[in-house]
Amino acid sequence: MKWKIIDKEDFIVTKWTGGETAQLFIYPEDAVFSEKKFLWRVSSATFTSTESRFSDFTGYQRYILLLKGKLSLYHEGLYNRELDKYEVEYFDGSWTTFSKNSLDCRDYNFIVRNGNLAKMQILKGRCEYFLKGSEIATIFSVDDFVISLKDCDEKIDVSGFSLLVLETEVEEKISVISADSPLILTEFFITK
Repeated sequence: MKWKIIDKEDFIVTKWTGGETAQLFIYPEDAVFSEKKFLWRVSSATFTSTESRFSDFTGYQRYILLLKGKLSLYHEGLYNRELDKYEVEYFDGSWTTFSKNSLDCRDYNFIVRNGNLAKMQILKGRCEYFLKGSEIATIFSVDDFVISLKDCDEKIDVSGFSLLVLETEVEEKISVISADSPLILTEFFITK
């Protein structure tokens, strides 16, 4: 397994119509987000107003969860949903989606091009998790955390608000040794 840590200082931060977004990782790594030719991206956004309209991401699926504050989503003509902290909302990027939020709101996003296998979930407390072979996974937390890899005495210490990126060739077990906050795990399965 290959792994690396991307520190907060290395995130690409840009403005959007409703606030600021930090791109934590994009794949392929040389993709340009604005060209919408990427396979997937993880990011975290803040808001400068209490209402916003989500960008159109036709051709992509979106996962979003609330890290801080309050956030309600309105999928025009479909349904409305108020998110609790660490609750994942999954929806089509082509939907017309609006949000109402508190000014201290911070969200976490995972956008995946249609036709690819991916998932996002929350890991809490000390636990073990099996990553599949041929995947790229990311793990994020607002607080520091420590994991270990299967059959490895080395522990990986990750600072809060940094991103751990793991690439697997075969099934691998990870163990969460310590974490004060839930860990957000995204998985992207590489199909050839």
